[in-house]
Amino acid sequence: MEIAFGILGQTAMLMHGKVDVNWARPRPRQVLTALLTAPNRRLPLDVVVDWVWEEHEGEPQDAYSTLHQNAGKLRQAFIERSVPARVSVGKGGCLLEIEPTLIDHFGFRAMMDKAHRFRKAGDHDRALVEALAAVRLSRDDALADLRTERADGWRTRWDRSEWIPANAFVVTEQLATGQAEAAVRKLAELEHAHPMELSFAKLRIRALAEADQPAEAADFFRAMYARYREAGESRAAEELRAVNDKVLIRPDRVISRPQRVTSDSVEQTEHVIRHLPPDVDDVAGRHDLIALLDAYTTDSAGAPRRAAVVVNGGPGVGKTTLAAKWAHRAERRYRHGAIMLDLRGDSQAARADAGEIVDTLLSLLDFPVDQVVNPIARAAKLSSLLARRSMLVILDNVRSSDQVAPLLGVLSSCTVVIVSRWRLKSLSAKLTPPVVDVAPLGDSHSAALLTRRIGHRARDDAAGVEELVRLCRGNPLALTLVAERAASRAGTRMRTLAGQLRDAELLLSIGEEGDWPSTSLRSAFALSHQDLEPAERRVFALIGLHPSAEMTSEVIAAADGRPVSDVRRSLDILVAAHLLAHPADLDRYRVHDLLHLYAASLTAQLSDVDLARQRMFEFYLWTAFDAYRLQYPHKKPPDLPSMALRQAPSALSSAAEARQWVIREKKSLTAIAAAAEDFQLHAIAYTTPALTTEFFLMQGNFLDAIEGLLIAIRAAEAQGEVTVWASCLNDLAVVHMLAGQDEEAEECLLHALELVEGHGIEIGRVTVMMNLARVHFHAGRPAEAAEMCRMALPLAYEVGDPNLSASAEHRLADALAEMCGHEKEALELYGKALRRRGETGDATARIRTHVALSELLVRLGRLVEAAQECQAASALVDESQHLPMAMKLNTVLAQLRHAEGDDRAALRHANLAVGLADRSRHATGQARALAVLAQIVCDHGNPGAARKVWLEAAELYRGRARRAKAEAIETLVAELDASGALVPTAREEAGDTVAMPSPHLRILAVRQSQ
Repeated sequence: MEIAFGILGQTAMLMHGKVDVNWARPRPRQVLTALLTAPNRRLPLDVVVDWVWEEHEGEPQDAYSTLHQNAGKLRQAFIERSVPARVSVGKGGCLLEIEPTLIDHFGFRAMMDKAHRFRKAGDHDRALVEALAAVRLSRDDALADLRTERADGWRTRWDRSEWIPANAFVVTEQLATGQAEAAVRKLAELEHAHPMELSFAKLRIRALAEADQPAEAADFFRAMYARYREAGESRAAEELRAVNDKVLIRPDRVISRPQRVTSDSVEQTEHVIRHLPPDVDDVAGRHDLIALLDAYTTDSAGAPRRAAVVVNGGPGVGKTTLAAKWAHRAERRYRHGAIMLDLRGDSQAARADAGEIVDTLLSLLDFPVDQVVNPIARAAKLSSLLARRSMLVILDNVRSSDQVAPLLGVLSSCTVVIVSRWRLKSLSAKLTPPVVDVAPLGDSHSAALLTRRIGHRARDDAAGVEELVRLCRGNPLALTLVAERAASRAGTRMRTLAGQLRDAELLLSIGEEGDWPSTSLRSAFALSHQDLEPAERRVFALIGLHPSAEMTSEVIAAADGRPVSDVRRSLDILVAAHLLAHPADLDRYRVHDLLHLYAASLTAQLSDVDLARQRMFEFYLWTAFDAYRLQYPHKKPPDLPSMALRQAPSALSSAAEARQWVIREKKSLTAIAAAAEDFQLHAIAYTTPALTTEFFLMQGNFLDAIEGLLIAIRAAEAQGEVTVWASCLNDLAVVHMLAGQDEEAEECLLHALELVEGHGIEIGRVTVMMNLARVHFHAGRPAEAAEMCRMALPLAYEVGDPNLSASAEHRLADALAEMCGHEKEALELYGKALRRRGETGDATARIRTHVALSELLVRLGRLVEAAQECQAASALVDESQHLPMAMKLNTVLAQLRHAEGDDRAALRHANLAVGLADRSRHATGQARALAVLAQIVCDHGNPGAARKVWLEAAELYRGRARRAKAEAIETLVAELDASGALVPTAREEAGDTVAMPSPHLRILAVRQSQ
C-alpha cells in the first residue's frame, strides 16, 4: 500500500515521498499520520495511551506490543526506501525524527520563493520552471484518509494561503512567456478542484483572450457571472465583470503576445538528427532523477523548454549513463533530434573547446563549415539554424565553465544538459541553472543491479550479493565491473568473489585487463586526480591516511603541515571535483569508501608518509587530552608520550564542547587507536582509549569502550608498559561490570592484580582490590565485598590520593548498607566520602555518593534528609552530564516520592529512569528502575500489572548475571501469586549506573495514576 506522508501542525506536508507499509491494526499509516499531525512530530503520551488503549480494549501489554510492531514496520519502510528518518517510542510518547529538507512542503516553499525572485528579476522563464516544479510535488490530497477537524482546517488553510496562489503564479507566468494555450489547459484542470475560485476565473478570461478565443472568454464570463450571482457572491461577480470589461470590451485594449516558434514554421525538408550512445535496458534507482530532468526541461503541457540543466556527480557514479537513458526517453519530444557530445573534460586527450562544438553541430546539421571562416560567424549561423528547430543537446564530460559558457548563447533555443563531475561554480553563479546531483545507489538498487546482470547465481547467494553490495558502496561503475567479473567466472560463488575483492588493490584494478583504455575504478578516479594541482593531490593522499571516512580540516592540516586556511581551500577544490563531500557541518568532510581506498593507494607517493601519519594521530591524542582536562579537571590525566606534533591548536573551551567533540569523533578515535596499533605507534594506541573511555561510559557506549581498551591492552603489552597494561585491564573490568559481564570482569581484575603485585604498584593494587569487591557485591555477596573493602581502605589512606580514599569509603559503605545492622557505619562512611569528594571537585563522584546516601536514608525512613541529598545530587547532574548517574538519581527519587505519598511524581521519576537506561543501554539500571516502578504500581492497587513489570526486571537482572537480585524479585512474585498481598520494596543494589522506562510501562503508569 502506498502511503503519502503529511505533516499538519507547525509546517505542513510531504506530498511527494512514498513508503510501502503493510496494513495492520492499529495501521502503520495511523501511527505515521498521528505522528506527523502532532506538533514537532511528537505524539504526546496521553494520545498514545488513549488511542492504543481503545484499539486493544484496555489491554496495555497488547497495546504496547502492537504500537512497537507498527513503529518497527515504519522503520523498516524508511530503511528500504533509504529515507533517513527515525521513529522512536520513548520518553513522553512517540517521536518521528526526520530532516525538514526531506519534507516536500519545505521544498515547495523554497521553490516558490525562488520563483518569486526570478519574477522580480524579470526572468519569467526561470520563474515558471521553479513554480511548476513546486506544484508538481502535490500528487493527491494530503493525508486523504485523515478526516479530523484539525486536519480539515489545515487543508483549507493550505489551499487558500499556498496552493491556490502557487497555481495562479504558474498561470500568470505562462501568460508572461506566451503560453496562453497552456494557461487555458492548466486553468481547466484547476476548475474541477476549485470551481468558484475567483482568482482562477479572472485569469481564465485573460488566458482565453490572449489565446485568440474571445468568444470562449465571453461565454465563460457570462456563465461564471451568473453562478456568482446565484450563490450570492455579488462582490465576486462585480470583480469578474471589471476584469472582463478591461480585457475584452475596451476598444483601446490591445492584447499582445510573444510570438513563439512552432514546428509548423520549420521547413518540412529539414532532417532529424539522432546522435546518442546506445540505450541501456534499465537504470536502477534513477527514476526520481529522470523525473527531475523531465520537470526541469518541459513546460506544464509536456512540451520541451529552452533551458540549461547541470547533471553533477562523482567519478563512476553513472552521470553519463543517466543522461543517455533520459535522452532516449525524452528524444520523442524533440522533433529535430537529440545530440550528445563528449567534451573530453576528464580525458587524457585534448579538451573540446566551444569552437570545436560549434563546428561539430554545424556538420551534423549538414552545413558546409568551410564556407564560413570566422568563428563568430559560424556561431551566429549555428544559432540561426537551431532557432528553427526543436532540439536536445547534451554536453558530456565538461571540465570547466569556460568550455560551455560561450555555447549557451548559441544554444539558447535548445534544451541543453551539461554533464560534469566538477561543480561548475562560475556557470552556476551567472546562470543559476537547476542542478541534478547523482548520488551512489542505495543497497536495494545495488543488489537488484547485480542480480539482474549476474542471474541465478546471485539469486541463489543472497549473503554473497549483500557483501558485494557493501564493498561497492553504491558506485554503479564498481557494481558493473563486479558483475562482469562474476559473469566471466561462471564457477565462482558470490561469497568467494566478495572475499577476493576485500583486497583493495584488486577491487580498484578490476577492469584493467582486456580493452584499452582501461575502465577500472582506478582509471576512473585517476581522471579526476590527475587534474588536481600538487597541493590538492597531497591533501587527497593524506585523506587516505585517515582511518575513517569523515574528518575535519584541522586534522588534515596537522598531517600536512600547512595552515588550516590553506588546507581548507584544497579541501574545497576536492569537493568541487566530487572527490570529497561536504556534509552539513561546516568543517567536516566525508570521502566515499571507494575513493578512500583509492586515496589510501596513493599514500606511498608521500615522501613523508610516516611523519604525516604520526602527526595526524597525534592531533587526535592532543585534542582528547584537552577534552579530558576540561571534563575532569579534578583528575590527573594519563601521561602523554613524546610526540612529533607540538600541541594541537584545540578549539575546545568548555566541558560541554569536550563531550560533544568526543561523541562526534567517536568512530575516528577508535579507528585511530586501531591504526596506531597496526603501525606500532603503541603509545598513541594505549593512551587514546585511556583518555576517551570515561566519555564513552558517560553515554553508555560500552561496546566502543571495550573495543578501545582491548586495543590499549595489546599495545601496552607489546611495549612492555606494565603499569599502563594493568590500568587498562582494570578499566576494561569496570566496563564489563557495568555491562553485567562479571565473569569477564573478574578475569581481567585477577590478571591486573597479578601484574600490580608482581611489580609493586600500590595504587594499582588498591584500585583492583576495590573492583574485585564490586564483583562480590554484584554477585550478591556483600559480606565478602565488605571484607575486601576493609583490606583496601587503609592501603588507600597510605597512598594518600583523596579520590582513591573516597572511593574506598564509598565502596565499603555500599557493602555495609546491604548487610543488616551496619546502617550507622555505612552512613558515616558515606559522609566521609562526600567530604573528600567535595575537596576534589569530582561532580560525578559526588552525585554517586549523594544518591547512595539518599537511598539508604529512604530505606531508614529519614525522608527529609534523603530529600536534601537528592536535591544536592540534582544540582550537580547538569554539570556532570552523566547518564548513569541521572538514571540512578531518578530511581531513588521515585522511591523517595513514593515513600512521601506522591505517586504521580514517583511514577514520573521511575519512567524517566527507565528511559535513561534505554538511552545508555544499561540493562541493570533499567531492571533497578523497573523494580521500583513495579512496587509503586503494586502499592497503588494493581498487582497484576506490577507482576509483569517485576518479571521483566528479573529477566533483565538474570541477563546481566545478577542472580541474587533476580531471585529476590522472583520470590516476591511467588509470594504475590500465593497471597495476593502487597509486598514491601526490595532493597536495590548500589551500582555505579542508572536507567530509563519502556513505553508500555508509561501506559501502565499513567493508567495507575488516573
